[in-house]
Amino acid sequence: MDALLIKTGGLLLIVALGYLLKRRGVFQQGDARLLSRIIVNLTLPGALLSSFSAFRLVPSLLAVLAAAAAANVLLLAVSALVTRGRPGPVRALYLLNAPSYNIGTFVLPFVQSFLPPDMLLAVSMFDAGNSPFNCGGAYALTAALTGGERLTVRSVLGRMLRSVPFDTFLVILLLGLLGLRLPQTVYTVAGMFGQANAFLAMLMIGLLLEPRIPQESRSDVLRVVLLRYGFGLAASAVCWMLPLPAGIRQVLALSLLAPVPSVSLAYCERCGCDSGAVGAIHSLCIPISLAFTLLVCLM
Repeated sequence: MDALLIKTGGLLLIVALGYLLKRRGVFQQGDARLLSRIIVNLTLPGALLSSFSAFRLVPSLLAVLAAAAAANVLLLAVSALVTRGRPGPVRALYLLNAPSYNIGTFVLPFVQSFLPPDMLLAVSMFDAGNSPFNCGGAYALTAALTGGERLTVRSVLGRMLRSVPFDTFLVILLLGLLGLRLPQTVYTVAGMFGQANAFLAMLMIGLLLEPRIPQESRSDVLRVVLLRYGFGLAASAVCWMLPLPAGIRQVLALSLLAPVPSVSLAYCERCGCDSGAVGAIHSLCIPISLAFTLLVCLM
């Protein structure tokens, strides 16, 4: 528990450091654009590849994978519906921040600390269902809906396949289905890239962080947060009543109440979202998810 608190404090320190350095003029908010490109094209794929080095698709846990995919689809559909007719950047704010879950750098440490070791497999399965949306799927749909493009299977798949994180996930999934593994050296080198992901993501949050919610986007920020956690609480309650092992139910609840993944910051920047609003959403989600996570772990 002490180690977990130290890690949590360390991540918050990086966020604070990024914000303070921005305030002192060492960095500018626009520097987050460079960090976003590094994250999307280098460190996030490395983190994915190294964390899934032991990934195996287990049929008995396909329900967990399906739950992750269903949650993302429902949140995307609701977000598209409630923002119909709104400007593209506003729609993107909802579509990129209501769905998708930060599993690898948020949920996984808590599962390792509080739940039995075999629950790590359940977390991996949830992440497998979440990753297509987290690593390009939600962005592809958002770009097609907000960029004036005709939404076709070809356009969506084209954008997904141009996403380096999504391509990485496809390789991982294919290798898992075939029962193949890359040489350990590949996972080791990928881990070197991946180790920088959390630091860069937290630093980028610090650069985008604004303690005050922008007046012009305050209602949208609060609506995104309420949509995300209102759905998360309702879905967690449903999962809690299902005839599943207690550990599986906890994993589902933890995952459904996780914060927005850091990669959404990069995708929001690409779609022209208000950077202050994006930073405010992430600033609100982290403490909210932390409170819910501690509560679920103690149940």
